[in-house]
Amino acid sequence: VRINTMQDFRVRKAIQLMRANVCERICFDDVARSVGLSRPHFFALFKEQTNLTPNVYWNTLRMEEAVRQLQWSQEPLISVACNLGFTTQGNFSRFFRDHVGVPPTLYREAARAIA
Repeated sequence: VRINTMQDFRVRKAIQLMRANVCERICFDDVARSVGLSRPHFFALFKEQTNLTPNVYWNTLRMEEAVRQLQWSQEPLISVACNLGFTTQGNFSRFFRDHVGVPPTLYREAARAIA
């Protein structure tokens, strides 16, 4: 999603907040409040502007960061998981596998083999 192509400044601000805090836990009530909207209005406007729900967009950001950390850091998987707000390595591994198609350990090995 390109921030510059969106018309509504509140959605742009929400995306900037999400990007800046990708390694934190997020509360969409707080995001909505910080851009001056109720939660239902925020979700509707976000979907209208991006064709994605805030949850899907948030998960996409987390996946991008997980991929980056797996490719470029030496952090153990549990640290990557905790950095992205997962409570267990198992939850992170399932999330990663569901979105990328391979477990994070295999992804990391393949990324290192290519580099």
